[in-house]
Amino acid sequence: MSIHIQRFGLFQIELLKKSIREFYGENPKDFKSISRIVNKHHFERVHNLLKDPEVASSIVHGGSVDEEKLFIEPTILVNPPLDSEIMTEEIFGPLLPIITLKDIEESIEFINSRPKPLVIYAFTKDEAFKRKVLSETSSGGVTFNDAIIQFICDSLPFGGVGQSGFGRYHGKYSFDTFSHEKAVLYRNFFPEIGPRYPPWNAFKLLFIRLIYRYDYVGLLLLLLGLKRY
Repeated sequence: MSIHIQRFGLFQIELLKKSIREFYGENPKDFKSISRIVNKHHFERVHNLLKDPEVASSIVHGGSVDEEKLFIEPTILVNPPLDSEIMTEEIFGPLLPIITLKDIEESIEFINSRPKPLVIYAFTKDEAFKRKVLSETSSGGVTFNDAIIQFICDSLPFGGVGQSGFGRYHGKYSFDTFSHEKAVLYRNFFPEIGPRYPPWNAFKLLFIRLIYRYDYVGLLLLLLGLKRY
């Protein structure tokens, strides 16, 4: 699931409608440059998201479908129920639910109250708010003032966190993810460090603690009998 953060009002929604018309014309179904749903199974899956009466009543633009052509019109929904399937399942279709909040700062709390998103798209010029998004939320990735573009940037890893997935790929990250780095360690038989082995005592335990802390001065003092244990 991806989450878009933006200051939204009636004006912004009207701009979205205008952009859809500019991109795909007044009758998108007849427009050749708009993709169809990949197959009937996924057409039915996406279409079913709109069949909930409360979800259908939240549609402010679009919503028409053509099963024969596997076409679903770009659709804008405002405040569909948060427990509806469209808000709890991955959409993978031309449906854009918009949840309105009193203040953009509330979006941080909203994001953290739900499963971790694959990507957060935050549209803002506020540098302090950008820092809050980065420091106070957890997601697979974050993109400021654009959408999807990070997907084609092979110098950035793409992947999820928590319920949105594990691992990362794209470019070298794909090679690293699907490669096994075999750990190989070589050592000599000498010197053998006695404190590695039991029976344990206070000297050995302190010796090991100093080694792990890279406290070589303390280790030297211990070996010289100048450090208490």
